[in-house]
Amino acid sequence: MARNSANRGTTEAELIASAVEALRSILPQAWQLTVHYAPVREVEGRLLRPDAEITIEDPNGTVANLVVESKAFTAPRDVARAAAFVARVQGGQAKNAMLVTSFVSPATRAELARHGMGWFDPTGNLRLALERPAVFIDRTGADRSEVRDPEDRTLKSLRGHAAARIVLALCETGTPVGVREAAARAGVSVASGSRVLDLLDREAVIRRRSDGTVIAVRRRALVTRWTADYQVMKANEVITSVDPRGIEHALKALPAVEPDAVLTGSAAARAYLPADVTPVSPLVSLSLYTADPIGLMDRLRLKRVERGSNVLVMRPYDDVVRERARTVGGLRCAPPAQVVADLLTGPGRSTEEAEQLMEVFATVEEGWAS
Repeated sequence: MARNSANRGTTEAELIASAVEALRSILPQAWQLTVHYAPVREVEGRLLRPDAEITIEDPNGTVANLVVESKAFTAPRDVARAAAFVARVQGGQAKNAMLVTSFVSPATRAELARHGMGWFDPTGNLRLALERPAVFIDRTGADRSEVRDPEDRTLKSLRGHAAARIVLALCETGTPVGVREAAARAGVSVASGSRVLDLLDREAVIRRRSDGTVIAVRRRALVTRWTADYQVMKANEVITSVDPRGIEHALKALPAVEPDAVLTGSAAARAYLPADVTPVSPLVSLSLYTADPIGLMDRLRLKRVERGSNVLVMRPYDDVVRERARTVGGLRCAPPAQVVADLLTGPGRSTEEAEQLMEVFATVEEGWAS
């Protein structure tokens, strides 16, 4: 049954109609689309009713039946349940299936792709892959939704100190771990920790038991989700500077002039890489955290510049960067998850460096593979 919504166009029936209209506008005119709402399927003696089934037929008579599940509002956590239902309807597979909802977030898209499902939302996000007839549609719409569930009062963003502390703690904490213990390890209140964990559960980057205990952490997905709200150049106070003698001078002089400074970015990534792994890009700049940016610049004799910088000096968004720092190869480095987040949101080829670092972490630490 379609759910009523205060937002026009977001009832389940309206969403299905919008999806059909979008497909008709994309597929050639000679192709036929027929919609059956709430068709009855008998599977192993049980009657199952998907929200809709779209029959797609090409001019040669090749037919595909697309099972559609529609929800007014969807979180990544909901995808596994929808995929399991579709698989039952189709006798064990979730292919030739689409989730239709008011907004498909990047995290929800990633979960749908993992389960082999397509998707549609009215902002323009659309993906459909069929083998016969051969169809592949992949369109990108908005990455953020303007539609909100009026009954939903839960946390929506990982901005802020509490969220960052929980993310970093989870990336270094074994499981299972309860809400109170996770909050204590992160250094946040139980209430704040609980709200962040609820969000991460909805985003399907952690798994929990019914009592709230975290039993699994998908670290790669967790850090990637964090970077949807965290940006290194925005979250921190950043001063762009240059060391006229080169970054090697600054790197060698740093431990003596500022022992509490913490490296991040490319230099920290190199420190975390095994000796037999070649970095994907040359070291062309330094990024570092310090409580006293101006004092550090004076001691290293760095010059503030608007362009052509080779040293980023940052006052960190939170002292957790220093608290969780590690000494690696004689260098004081930000915690691994922080380095990955800074690389994913940094300039240049830093995304490639982040991917390389996560691949290395995946070989030695559980959770970094997904």
